[in-house]
Amino acid sequence: MRRLGLMYCLPALLVAAEPAVRDMSLITPDGFVLKGTLSIPAQPGPRPLVILAHQFQSTRSGWKPLVDRLNSAGLATLAMDLRGHGESIWKGGQTVAISSDYMASAKDVEFGRIPADIIHVAAWARRQPRIDPRRLALAGSSLGAFASLVAASTLHPLAVLAVSPAGNGAFQTAAGNPLVADVEAAHSAVLVMAAADDLEAASNATLLQSIPGVYARIVAGGDHGFAFLPGDVDLMAGWLTEYLTYQRPR
Repeated sequence: MRRLGLMYCLPALLVAAEPAVRDMSLITPDGFVLKGTLSIPAQPGPRPLVILAHQFQSTRSGWKPLVDRLNSAGLATLAMDLRGHGESIWKGGQTVAISSDYMASAKDVEFGRIPADIIHVAAWARRQPRIDPRRLALAGSSLGAFASLVAASTLHPLAVLAVSPAGNGAFQTAAGNPLVADVEAAHSAVLVMAAADDLEAASNATLLQSIPGVYARIVAGGDHGFAFLPGDVDLMAGWLTEYLTYQRPR
């Protein structure tokens, strides 16, 4: 009976166990050293993965409320520092970091390469032990949200969470805003969150809301990016968990 009792307790013990956490360090094709943190829950079997890209003038630590909630739900997370931010400021042995000027930073650090960085990180993450390479989601905030939506056209994740997608100037092409074409090409479920008074983010959310598979949630106020945490963390975590757990992989 004691052994049977232990067997009944085992699932609860596994859920309560701390996730395995390790650092990531990758070099991009143009020489940036990208740093990140991979957290894999203790539940058995390959785990779905969410790659998280933060906003301008922030670091991967800003995702902690969502990382904790996703890990407790059995989802692995890889929170990356964007190039020029946090610990990802080394390129070719020299420091290349952002300033307080967004457009100057976008030029100096080449923000237009961030979608390719996310794709590079995803390729590495999908090869890691205990990661289910078929069950991938992207989550981004502001600059990271815009970059994640662009990267989705190549990665085709099951889901993309885009919180206050903004920073258009770093991604403009001759054809204008690339978001619609990239989101259409991704064929992913997309949740866009934006505040009505956050004009660029709200405009991008409105631009995407008619695309099949996209739900744009535009709320009152002027909150931007991480300001939606922790208030909406349950919505974010629940939505990502639903798609990564029950959606059929491609």
